Amino acid sequence: MPKIVDHDQRRAELADAALDIIAKDGIKALTLRAVAEAAGWSTGVVNHYFSSHHDLLVGALRRAAETQGRMFKQLRHDASLTPLERLGQLIESVLPLDDRRIAMTRIFLVFYAEAAANPAAREEIVDYLANWRRVVRRVVAECQEAGQVPADADTTKLAAELVAFSDGLAMHAMLDEQVLEGMTADGHITLQLAGESWRLAAR
Repeated sequence: MPKIVDHDQRRAELADAALDIIAKDGIKALTLRAVAEAAGWSTGVVNHYFSSHHDLLVGALRRAAETQGRMFKQLRHDASLTPLERLGQLIESVLPLDDRRIAMTRIFLVFYAEAAANPAAREEIVDYLANWRRVVRRVVAECQEAGQVPADADTTKLAAELVAFSDGLAMHAMLDEQVLEGMTADGHITLQLAGESWRLAAR
């Protein structure tokens, strides 16, 4: 009886291997052969799922976004957090503070550059950022209901500016690791920064 292959799981395993390589050695180290070796499969298997280096990058980006989406959902339903704490952790979730987030930030740097000339790359980024803003807007609205954000604040505008704030901080931190110094404690963004972030966007 032929072995049943879970293609979605196989693709996810290969994308995870790609993310590991990107986190540890950077985008330049990402090749089909490197992914095959890291995942324990042949280059033929990798080629079956990702026909080019670009396809591999897209697969890694989508896998990172999928993982990020699960984290967003978990934070949204964590009853132990106050709305402001939830907002802080959402911002923290995109900062390059561990291998997963380092890989994601590196991929975004590549796709941001590519998106300027490649409509397909731009569509990938635009879709992700639109979803990210929706998640943040919901939490900003919760902060508003809890009296932690002014009642007359425009939640859509605040969400857009907070996403830009966190995105910019992540990119700068990748280019200069000293950017995050003084902003984090024990690997986490300080509550003060989380509390002040919406005020920065509200100006």
